[in-house]
Amino acid sequence: MNFLSLLTVTGLTVCALADPGFTEGSEAYPLFNADNTTSHEVTATPARYKGRDGLKITVDPDHGSLPEGGCDNCTYLAIDGIDFGDGMIEVEVAGRPGPDASRANRGFVGIVFRADTDAESFEGVYLRPANATAPQQIRRNHTVQYFSFPDYPWMRLREESPGHYESFAPVVTGAWTRLRIEVKGHGMKLFTDGSAIPALVVNDLKHGADKRGTIGLFTEPETEAYFRNLVVTHADRNV
Repeated sequence: MNFLSLLTVTGLTVCALADPGFTEGSEAYPLFNADNTTSHEVTATPARYKGRDGLKITVDPDHGSLPEGGCDNCTYLAIDGIDFGDGMIEVEVAGRPGPDASRANRGFVGIVFRADTDAESFEGVYLRPANATAPQQIRRNHTVQYFSFPDYPWMRLREESPGHYESFAPVVTGAWTRLRIEVKGHGMKLFTDGSAIPALVVNDLKHGADKRGTIGLFTEPETEAYFRNLVVTHADRNV
């Protein structure tokens, strides 16, 4: 990738890209703290994990006991000021079950995108790292999961379209994993650790091609999730 210019302002790196189709540049968020973010039922704290600095995110203990009953699948830290439609999201993540997690916990960690500021609707994709090394192939096939809030949780997608919205990826529980998510129109591709072959391809994002919104760092209850080095590249769909 060739860069025309590089500008750093108050910890935010903005890169103007020479690549065709990337006309608005890249925004880099080191995620050393939770400044300029909005929490949706999660707590974010600076942490050094496996020798790397980033953010540790856990779901609030009172999740599900709020007056409205909590919000399944909308537990994430939103990055303020992002208006993302098409483009690329790159981030390093690590997920592992928390100390008091049930046996069903898989270390859920992922990204939501095109999210409304009030968390009423968004697209999302996440890892279940513990499934990648399961002794049963069917569980391995559930390592990567796409979902769309609020109408298409993972269970509905699995029941109505088995195998279409989840797949295997060679990830390790608790280890840092590099994710690259490419979004264009109705489609999304997720790549892990620099692979040229996507681990998951979705051709029918449920909120349609024109939805825009912010990006968030997603996890689920009983999980310790870690994030660092978020880079958001905006794309021009017409190029």
